[in-house]
Amino acid sequence: MIPLEKAIELALEHAKIIQTEEIPFNEALYRILAEDVFSDIDIPPFNKSAMDGFALRKSEVNQPLKIVQTVQAGDVPIKQLNQGECVKIMTGARLPDNADYVAKIEDTEINLEGKVIIKQVENKPNIRFAAEDIRTGEVVLTKGTLIRPQEIASLATVGKTTISVYKKPKIIVASTGNELTEPFNLPNEVQIRNSNAYQIIAQCNQIGINAEYSGIVEDTLESTLHHIQKMMNQCDIMIFSGGVSMGDFDFVPQALHQLGFDEIFHTIAVQPGKPTLMAQKRNQYFFGLPGNPVSSFMQFELIVKPFIYKVMGHEYHAKTAFLPLAIEYRRKKAERTSLIPVEIKENKVHPIEYHGSAHLFAMNSAQGFIAIPQHTTIVSKDTYVTVRLL
Repeated sequence: MIPLEKAIELALEHAKIIQTEEIPFNEALYRILAEDVFSDIDIPPFNKSAMDGFALRKSEVNQPLKIVQTVQAGDVPIKQLNQGECVKIMTGARLPDNADYVAKIEDTEINLEGKVIIKQVENKPNIRFAAEDIRTGEVVLTKGTLIRPQEIASLATVGKTTISVYKKPKIIVASTGNELTEPFNLPNEVQIRNSNAYQIIAQCNQIGINAEYSGIVEDTLESTLHHIQKMMNQCDIMIFSGGVSMGDFDFVPQALHQLGFDEIFHTIAVQPGKPTLMAQKRNQYFFGLPGNPVSSFMQFELIVKPFIYKVMGHEYHAKTAFLPLAIEYRRKKAERTSLIPVEIKENKVHPIEYHGSAHLFAMNSAQGFIAIPQHTTIVSKDTYVTVRLL
């Protein structure tokens, strides 16, 4: 049994980055960039107004100014302002070359002669200067970046319409257990509905991967071998739920051994999620997650998700919050790290009523979870804890 931190470390160490492909930038949401992206222009490309107002030479703020042009975004302004002149200008419009100040509309008035009077002068020029954001040739996005809507906008701005990204791994998910039936069936007196596979597939979807579903695997060595062999011909990563513990009908470790997989780890000092397995055969990976739904969910978040991102060239860092615990937390046994579902109320962390790793519905109200370290039995009220946000 190894510490949780070591299991995460081992998983990431064994991740091999997969190949790349070129795609249109507007189809790249949640993909991982496989190249640095450089700007082909200065941004902004010219001096432009930061607000609606009047563009002028600041040395002339104390005299009435004649309006010689109205410029909106997209218009070409006059090249130079002559003495005693200004232009009425809109936000985002290009300034005349010698304009060095924009007076806000609300800081001006028009006199009887139709000239602009500046009532108030600010220290800041109210101008966005050329290249103040990015210069031509400067890196705007780096290799390994997860592409979100804001990165799509950056790609569009610098005209990078075809990009190199890492390919998505092909993932197949299955659940083991004679007690399982599909969600559309009414369980008999000894059955439960298969929730884990659909949960795992949804977690894959959340990171932009459409995992395939291979079905329910019977608790026999023959069925387990058959399913794994079939999946090996179709994917890069296999994820099983169940069949990885120490019971008489947990055949996954034996099947993997017969098929030539090298076991990376099998049991982790964490609760829930002790029977979590990872194995590898050349460039194929197998994750065996526990059969209990909360265990499966958390070990996917902690181990499988960062691993998937790593094979796509991205260093994943979960979002966290550092907040005080609302109540004292106690536990009797401390041999393993405990993962506790929590919610956040009034900027304090409240552990959720939680009956163990099978208590799936506890996760519905969870906003995150906290880790109670090994050998820690008490965490005092108001102790600051790190919440891994969901």
